[in-house]
Amino acid sequence: MRVFLLFVLLSLALFWPIFLGKVNLNGNLLVSFYAPYGQNLPFKNTGWDQLRIYFPFYKITFESLKKFTTPLWNPYAFSGHPHMADFQTAVFYPLNIFGLVLSQVTFWHLLRITPMILAAFFTFLYLKNLKPFDSAFTLTMIRHRNEQGKLSGMAAFFGALTFGFSPFILTWGEEVVMSVHSIIWLPLILFAIEKFLTSPLRHPERSEGSTLLDRLLRFARNDKRLYLAVIALSTSFSFFGGYMQTTIYLFIFVFLYLLLKLGKNLFLSALGWKLMLALILGTLIAGVQLLPSGELFFLSARSQIRLTSTLTAFLLPLEALVTLLAPDFFGSAATWNFFRSGVAQYYEGIIFFGVAALIFALFAIFAKKQKSFLQQRAKLIQFLAIVGVIALSLTIDLPTTRLYLMLPIPFLSSSIANRILFVPAFCLSALAAIGFDLWQRTADRQIFRTIAPLAFLYILLIGYLAGVRFFGFPYFDKGLSAAGNAMISARNLVVPFGVFVASSLLIVVASYRSRYKGVCAAAIIAVAFLHTFYFSQKYFSFSNKKNIFPQNAILNFIQKNQGIWRSWGVGRGYFETNFASQYGIFWPGGYDSLNNRSYGEFTYSGKDVDISQFSFRADAGLGGKDKVSEFLREDKRRIADLLGVKYVIVHKDKDDEETMAKNNFMKVFEDGNFGVFENLQVMPRAFLASNYEGPPHPDNTGLSTGQLNKIRRKLIPQKLFASDFDWRNVLVLEKPSPVSPQFGQGTVNILSYRPQEVIIKTRSNQPKLLFLSDNYYPGWKAEVDGSRVDILRANYTFRAVPLVPGEHLVRFWYDSEVFKIGLVISLLSLVILGFVTLKPKSR
Repeated sequence: MRVFLLFVLLSLALFWPIFLGKVNLNGNLLVSFYAPYGQNLPFKNTGWDQLRIYFPFYKITFESLKKFTTPLWNPYAFSGHPHMADFQTAVFYPLNIFGLVLSQVTFWHLLRITPMILAAFFTFLYLKNLKPFDSAFTLTMIRHRNEQGKLSGMAAFFGALTFGFSPFILTWGEEVVMSVHSIIWLPLILFAIEKFLTSPLRHPERSEGSTLLDRLLRFARNDKRLYLAVIALSTSFSFFGGYMQTTIYLFIFVFLYLLLKLGKNLFLSALGWKLMLALILGTLIAGVQLLPSGELFFLSARSQIRLTSTLTAFLLPLEALVTLLAPDFFGSAATWNFFRSGVAQYYEGIIFFGVAALIFALFAIFAKKQKSFLQQRAKLIQFLAIVGVIALSLTIDLPTTRLYLMLPIPFLSSSIANRILFVPAFCLSALAAIGFDLWQRTADRQIFRTIAPLAFLYILLIGYLAGVRFFGFPYFDKGLSAAGNAMISARNLVVPFGVFVASSLLIVVASYRSRYKGVCAAAIIAVAFLHTFYFSQKYFSFSNKKNIFPQNAILNFIQKNQGIWRSWGVGRGYFETNFASQYGIFWPGGYDSLNNRSYGEFTYSGKDVDISQFSFRADAGLGGKDKVSEFLREDKRRIADLLGVKYVIVHKDKDDEETMAKNNFMKVFEDGNFGVFENLQVMPRAFLASNYEGPPHPDNTGLSTGQLNKIRRKLIPQKLFASDFDWRNVLVLEKPSPVSPQFGQGTVNILSYRPQEVIIKTRSNQPKLLFLSDNYYPGWKAEVDGSRVDILRANYTFRAVPLVPGEHLVRFWYDSEVFKIGLVISLLSLVILGFVTLKPKSR
């Protein structure tokens, strides 16, 4: 408990500004870079996706949960988006329970602070319980392994601090808040594996009259099944954490670790099968998330578009390895002077994990294995070193990495490989703990052989930078001149080199004065944390609360007048897409790695646009971000009208305003430098169509029916944008309608429009097709006057239902069968886990 509280205090120290009323979110970036806020504050180049994805989506999650409904659908993005199925929303993550009682900002801070605490504490548990073990030992020997040779508490603390407060955890938490929550369960799984394999077999003692708490504590001490439950639940929590790619890497690492521990016994022994089944059961518990997310993945662009060239471009250049010595050697995004080559952002290439940690990790790897302590851990050291190096190599631009990216592996081959960098961070942190413990145990000075090469590398870097400055040696010239970049590198080398000198001196003093070794060890840990503190304060953003999605006159006008109409922003009035979710404004655009490909293709399409060339993975929108004229193109304007875009935000520029007025827009509000224009020719959000046509027929022959239908479907946008197509009265359906709509008058009244239910009243004397400009997606159902009807996919990506003459009450509601199947799997798996874990054992 004392160790846990210490990690809590250290974590809170990194976030000290929140106790002064600040918010750990880049609000200065929000109100200065984006319209229509119009402020001009200094800001760091960090935390963009926190603003564009995670913080707004949590607003949707908790608005729904507080109404005791599952947030399955977000009506404010992508003209309707499967919110819960989007893995990054992490709707079922256990910490979300606190979001029901905390404010959005307070809960956000909980999400930000807890990864350091839990990652460090779980790593401490793992390292402190890491017993000497070689895969050559038998299973019987595993069970009777004694306590000798365990890592010291200080060594375990050092390794835990290294991983839990690693720059990877710090920077990724600052940029992609949920990514680290999928990672922190790795050391807890490894801890449970260690305890399951090494704890003695006991039967719970009976005790009449004991309290429930006493029984639970006794159960935890005596029953190994508890550790299987920990493995299963931790696995599910990683899936629920909201970042599939890192969870897959975690799963692979755990499997390799089990092979190290058990070898062939993993498949031949009862212990091995129990551990494997615990992992499988944990995966099944996450079924409620995995099945809907899998459905969305295979309907998204990410599953179908192979951008190998883009993924390759994100690989790190070989010189990035220098940042093992100094994290900001190539500058920092936070200070706007980052100049490393390649397209990977700063945080996507963070491989630094600590100066002192690097010394001790290399010491553990290269120390002579004469000591029994090292001999007992030789296999583990080799495993951690090999896995860490391989994982690191997968992020470097090497031929082997390019080959890996060409493999058709779901989720992994369509995602940037750099997410695996938490694996070398963990491996090297564990090695650092082993090396630290070895240094504490021994009186010899082998560690000097590790310090000397590192000192040489630091001196070599300093010398070369001096050569650039005074003798014109060649250097990187991305962004600034070579000399300017060299000065950035030199400045950013001062602190890491100072930490190296201080750590090395402490090691030397302790090696010659062993009675001071404990004090020196504590001082090394303190210096390492101070370096972490310095790094975090340089990178983290803290803003005044008033700058976190503040109220704005332009946005207030839209909120009050929108009804269920959609809005958009063009030119310098462009409003970042997902911000609308935070304000509850209906928006046709969106930014998310998983989104409905059909909708993205539709918004990308236009006259003479071949949507087979569609290559976007995360964006959907109507254009006009750079120029108002782009939005007013005939094809884009037709999309906006069809989507029900009634209000458009425009910067108060004379030419832009005149252009809007000439294209049937009328200014209805203005404030400061921005105005709101009303679209005078917008189509109703729901209307009665009087006719329909099928997809165009291509000239291709000799194709199968399936191939022909795919080609025909891709031609639908071209038909919609044809100048002679009556798109205001005629729909394009992929399947024939059971009724033949006719021209004639009719009325449509939307009685209720909620995220997961829409109720519409219609009246017509002729058969009609009711069109709703909401995204078509599996799980949406419809009924007319209480009788189920099929929803027809209309105009490529929207919904329509056939109606006979008369007055009707039409109801659309979201009722995903995939979600219900996943929920049943999760509940059954939890019941099985509870039964296996808690049922009395036969004596």
